[in-house]
Amino acid sequence: MPTTAAGAPTWSPWPSALHDARHSGATVHEGPTVGALRWRRGLEGAVSSGPVVARDGTVYVGSNGGVLHALDPATGADRWTFAAGGGGGDDLSTSALVLPDGTVLWGPPGQRLLVALSPAGVVLWTQPVPGEPTSPVSADGRRIYVGDTTGGVTALDVGAGDAHRVAWSVDLGEISYASVVTTGTGRLYSTVDSSLVALDDRGPSGQVAWRADPGDDITEVSPGLAPDGTVLLGTNGGREWAYRPDGSLRWTSPRVITYSSPSVSADGLAYVADHAGQVSVLRIADGSRAAVHQLAPPRQIWSSVAVDGTHRFYFGTQDGHVLGVAPTGAVLFDLAVGGPVDSYPALTADRALVVGDRRGDVIAIG
Repeated sequence: MPTTAAGAPTWSPWPSALHDARHSGATVHEGPTVGALRWRRGLEGAVSSGPVVARDGTVYVGSNGGVLHALDPATGADRWTFAAGGGGGDDLSTSALVLPDGTVLWGPPGQRLLVALSPAGVVLWTQPVPGEPTSPVSADGRRIYVGDTTGGVTALDVGAGDAHRVAWSVDLGEISYASVVTTGTGRLYSTVDSSLVALDDRGPSGQVAWRADPGDDITEVSPGLAPDGTVLLGTNGGREWAYRPDGSLRWTSPRVITYSSPSVSADGLAYVADHAGQVSVLRIADGSRAAVHQLAPPRQIWSSVAVDGTHRFYFGTQDGHVLGVAPTGAVLFDLAVGGPVDSYPALTADRALVVGDRRGDVIAIG
């Protein structure tokens, strides 16, 4: 593995889905090296949502019961909760977004709505969106992008307090399970059905730049965006696909069906997990494999891979385990947590790994 840090700094330890707006999945902080439980919390529904972490360490995680919890990072106790009503989400791992000023944006499961909450849990504003929202993202804390399950992408501008406005909204016309990814330079990506779609944020509207469909079955995950502009597409077919910013194919790599969004580190690596229980570490430059970690079948990986600053990596399995693996490939821990893990894990600044399971528990390991 490279000796450089796998992640790049953000305004809080883990402010959004897969750490940042590129879905790097990687942080500058170190993760745990032993599988010791720090705390466990049972919520009112399955925890498919990926946790996020604010600047003060507060852990935000939603349940499929339609409740967002603000958890104390030391104990897991509620600092506050917000009950949106309804519920749903099934196994779709979405996350809230913590802005630099501490405002929390959350899409309640089963609702066509984005809710903004203060750090104290007070509703600041709500914004209808065309479908059930996926994880909102922002590169600068002011322009927000949110996709939804109808294939819509909405751009919002937010300010202090209840100040917000819809800048534009586009309909990509298909079913989508993806969260938007962007570097904040005007280009963003989403997936619909089996296609990867590039959008340009231009003036008063969002414009489709190109659409690529490798014909490799439906995609149920978000893309990953490398610092050099390479964008990854995972599908329910047999390969991982990488495209250049102009839409041309850069490389393709074999794997099996994946429900795991790729994590694309700051130093040129992509971590891709699949239903065969394999984590492939691919070089963004050419798709070659830097490392492979194989679990004994039939252990499927649906969670994404979280990477710490030293290239340790972490993920959950459908047989109810959470694993930590060293850069050498040695297993640091293999902890049974009880329920299947659909949730995308998060890493905190004080070396904890936080993840949810389908039984309804949130677990902090560290």
